[in-house]
Amino acid sequence: MTGPLRSVPYARLRGFTRLFTTYCTGWDLLSAFFGGDWREKESYLTLAGRIQTGASAPLVDALERQNAAWGNPVHEHLDVLRKPRTLAVVTGQQLGLFGGPLYTLYKALTAVKLSERLAEVLERPVVPVFWLEGGDHDLAEVSHLSVPGATQVEAITYRSPTASGNSGSVGQLVLGPDIQRVREDLGHRLPPAEFRRQILDQYYGAYREGVTFTDAFACTTARLLRKCPLVLINPEDPAVKQLVTPLFEKALCEHAEAYARLEAASEALERDYHVQVQPRATHLFYQDTFGRNAIRPHGAGFTIQGSGQQLTATEVISRIHAHPHRFSPNVALRPLVQDTLLPTIAYVAGPGEVSYFAQFKGLYEWAGIPMPMIYPRASITLVEPREQRILRKHDLDMEDLLQDVETLLDRLVVKGSNVDAAFQRAADALAEVLDKLSPTITAVDVTLGRTAEAARAAWLKELGKLRRRVARAEKSRHEVLRSQLVRSQQALFPEGKLQERVLNAAYYLSKYGPSFLDTLYDSITLRTARHQALLL
Repeated sequence: MTGPLRSVPYARLRGFTRLFTTYCTGWDLLSAFFGGDWREKESYLTLAGRIQTGASAPLVDALERQNAAWGNPVHEHLDVLRKPRTLAVVTGQQLGLFGGPLYTLYKALTAVKLSERLAEVLERPVVPVFWLEGGDHDLAEVSHLSVPGATQVEAITYRSPTASGNSGSVGQLVLGPDIQRVREDLGHRLPPAEFRRQILDQYYGAYREGVTFTDAFACTTARLLRKCPLVLINPEDPAVKQLVTPLFEKALCEHAEAYARLEAASEALERDYHVQVQPRATHLFYQDTFGRNAIRPHGAGFTIQGSGQQLTATEVISRIHAHPHRFSPNVALRPLVQDTLLPTIAYVAGPGEVSYFAQFKGLYEWAGIPMPMIYPRASITLVEPREQRILRKHDLDMEDLLQDVETLLDRLVVKGSNVDAAFQRAADALAEVLDKLSPTITAVDVTLGRTAEAARAAWLKELGKLRRRVARAEKSRHEVLRSQLVRSQQALFPEGKLQERVLNAAYYLSKYGPSFLDTLYDSITLRTARHQALLL
């Protein structure tokens, strides 16, 4: 039996900014920074009226080739995407090892559910699309995965033979022999259930030597979502890059205007919230033998950081048209690339992405592209039967486990025990005795009043010391409960963070089998303004 335990306001959990919590609960306060209200049907209808051109034939041709190579069964989606009135719900993520943290699945499934809903609301075909973000060069962000251990999270890190320095776009890196050690290490750390070997082979078999990060992630995602497939797109494909050369050229030729737009939005946002993305002079990177490096203005031309090569504007634009695959957008330009290629009605965003989209409305206007609705992804904590029993037994809410264990133990064991009540009665009785004695003392000598009050404070202090000693002794008798709280805390908030940001899906697939994916799909809703706890 599975189902939602309860929903929790984001403000009661760690790691969510005020901008994001406001976006979920008080969108009107941020309306100036977005294209429309993600909660309202009329916003989608208005935007859909502005999107009349579907995906181009060359793009769909490239997507057919890509998805066929990954074994992703999306032929019907691609046929629909060729139609001029088709819209897209897009989401995306960096190429995390073995599919990345749980929230990657949640984003994808939210996109699938939202595309189904919008197809009904808008009476137009809507296709879910997952953007494979492999253009970044920060390998450290995606080279590890984590699973629960006996007492703490256990991390497994892939050691790339090209890990030193700037090795270029992560998606293009080829997995080396160390990936086999990662597979074996993961296999040893997964629950010893009947599904363990099946899960590793069936869903994660693409993580092997000689496969690129992009291909391994794409094949894994395709297998995990086979029952509710979505189109995968590799934007680093030269055939795809060729389609956005006009935007790349505009980004360089009008870099001052783009910077001014982003800077203005950032200044306005910062008056009440925070700025997620720091404005840069340009929004393009260039990849060569020196790695992937930013392009910066230099006089009338540009400098490529890393190599220090200086080029005129004409020379850079010539390279864009000759070798577009060498250029990649930064975080501010990437959404514009996405929505130049796709007829995007909505983007399913994580909390950080919601924050940086708040800075981009002016960039969309500058580029002449309709800004999509920004829809918060589902945020979920999986609560296994053991944790369910502990929460119920001690009348705890999930977020109570964010407290320090000793504080929580004090609340459960001492404050509700006879010890605590007995000491409270003693403190009350002592205060009553001293109150009755005080008039007699001051009648003998009024100056002794201060001495009596000092004695009162000293006696209460000693009583407090004794209470704390008894409390420690009482708590020491409950080591089993302490151990249960520690394990539950690590299960729901590993490393003090939300479970979805740390743990990999392989653990739950190994423990519960392929039906775990069905449980997720059936349980995820579009009521994403609050965090959900899901009973397994």
